[in-house]
Amino acid sequence: MAKLTMREATRADARAIADIHVAAWRAAYRNLMPQGYLASLSVDERAHMWGKTIARPGPAQLALAELDGELAGFCLYGPTRDREATDVAEIYAVNVHPARWRQGAGRLLCAHALREAAAREHTVMTLWVMSGNARARRFYQRLGFAPDGAARTNTQLIGSPFDEIRYRMVIA
Repeated sequence: MAKLTMREATRADARAIADIHVAAWRAAYRNLMPQGYLASLSVDERAHMWGKTIARPGPAQLALAELDGELAGFCLYGPTRDREATDVAEIYAVNVHPARWRQGAGRLLCAHALREAAAREHTVMTLWVMSGNARARRFYQRLGFAPDGAARTNTQLIGSPFDEIRYRMVIA
């Protein structure tokens, strides 16, 4: 059986995180985002972005999952970005390399984010998911998240609008 471990990200991980980010988006959003956008994703640009994210001090945390010593996925989480009570945390992003899907990395990453949020006295964890992403929605529901009724049209992330719904889980 494969050995699954967790660790914090370092700047040296930026390129590997970018590789996972691009591969995961191209697979997960194949029929949900414009193909031209997905084809234009640049590992170099994402590596630069992740390097800056890792170096920047702040409340957001970036955890990595390794499978048999190789990076399999990442989770970025921290305080909610929504205008809610301060006891709410948010998972901003979970991405696992498609070759590592269904091997426990995503579950491990989310469990870690939930534990860390609870340790910081958050009582609720939220996340936003593309409404058409049935695979991700099933994954989060299996973890115990449920839609909370909030919805939005995201016009910032990819340059064309897409609909998202918010999921919520009570953690304390």
